[in-house]
Amino acid sequence: MPDLDISNIHLLLVEDNPDYLELLMEELKDYGYQHIETARDADEAKDKLNQHLFEVIVADMRLGGDSGGGFVVFDEVQKRNITAAVIIHTANDTVTDCRRAFKKDAWDYISKNMKGDVLEALHESIQEAITYLNRWGNRKDEMWIKENKAALLEPYRNQYVAVLNNQVIEFAETEEALKERIRARKLPLYLPVIQKIDAEIPQPLSIAELIKQGESGTLEFKSTFRWDIKEGKVGNVPPMAVLKTIAAFLNTEGGTLLIGVEDNGHIFGLEKDTSSLKAGKQSLDGFELALRDMIAIHLGAALSAAFVNIRFEKLDNQDVCVVEVNKSSEGAFMEIVKGKGGQKEQAYFIRSGNQTQALDVKEMHRLLRLKGMSSAG
Repeated sequence: MPDLDISNIHLLLVEDNPDYLELLMEELKDYGYQHIETARDADEAKDKLNQHLFEVIVADMRLGGDSGGGFVVFDEVQKRNITAAVIIHTANDTVTDCRRAFKKDAWDYISKNMKGDVLEALHESIQEAITYLNRWGNRKDEMWIKENKAALLEPYRNQYVAVLNNQVIEFAETEEALKERIRARKLPLYLPVIQKIDAEIPQPLSIAELIKQGESGTLEFKSTFRWDIKEGKVGNVPPMAVLKTIAAFLNTEGGTLLIGVEDNGHIFGLEKDTSSLKAGKQSLDGFELALRDMIAIHLGAALSAAFVNIRFEKLDNQDVCVVEVNKSSEGAFMEIVKGKGGQKEQAYFIRSGNQTQALDVKEMHRLLRLKGMSSAG
C-alpha cells in the first residue's frame, strides 16, 4: 500500500447509534483522518451530500429502525452520479443484504460483528478504495468530459479541469496549478478526473490510416458481421465474434472495430452482410440496425447507446463499417455456451494484446483484485 495523505481523504459516516458514531470518529481520527462529516439518518445524509464532496461514504444498514437505511443513501449516491466509494458497515449483516450491496457496486460490506479489529478492517478498506480509484480512474466522469467536450470548450479552452460527480470542481492553466487549487480548497484530491480541454477536437482516423496501423489492443478487423465465409451463408460464429470484441473494448480501454476488413488488411466489404438482411433492410441503415439490435440483445441497449458509435466509409469502392467503442463505466457481460452439453454462462471479455479473452466470474473478480494489488504496489 503506497503512502496516502489520509488527512486529505473526505469521509461521510452515516450512523444512527450515537455511541458507536463517537467511537467510529475517535478511531478514524486516531488513524489520521481529518475531514469527517456525520449523519444520523438518510435525510441528514442527503443534506451532507448537497454540501460536501466525499471520496468514501460509510453507511449503517439500519437507520432509526429503517431496514433499508444504508441502501437509501446508496440509491441517492447513484442517482446523483456521485463517485464516492460506498462501504456498508452494519451489525445486522445478512447474505441477502450483502449480495444486494455488491450488485449495487458497493466497495465493501463490513460486519460490526466480525472477528478481529473491525475498525482496522474499515481503515484498510478505505485505503484500498482510494488506492484503486486513484489508479484506475473514474469512468463516469471520463465519459462525461468526452460527451460534453464541445460545451466545455467555451469556458475552459486550453485549461486543465478537475471533474467529479459530473461537474467541474476546479480549473487552472497547468495540471500542477490545478492540484494546488484543489489542495487549497481542501477538496478531494484522489478522485477527480483531470484533463486538458484542448481547443481542437482531433478528427477520427480514416479507414486507410487505421488499416496501416494493424490490429492491436484497441484495433480489430473482422471480415463480416453475419456472413460465414466458410459455410457460404449466415452463421452464428461471425456475429458472436463481433460482439465479443465489442464487449472486450467496453471492459478494457475502448477501441475500434472494422467490419468488412480481413485480418491481412484486404477489403472484403459489406455486400454479403447487407444482401443477407431481410427484404427492405438490405442497406447500410439496415446493417446498422441489425448490429445495434444484436448489441442490445447480448450486451444491453444502454451500453449500445452510451458507448458505441457506428459509421461507414468507402475504400476501394467497398463499404466498411467502423465501430468506435468507448470504455464503459460498468462491466459488460455476455452469455456464452461452453462445453458439449451447451451449458450457458456469463462471461467477461477483455483485450489482452491484440486478442480477445474470456474470463468467467471467478477470473473476473481475480483480475479486479490483482489490479487493486498492482495499484497498491
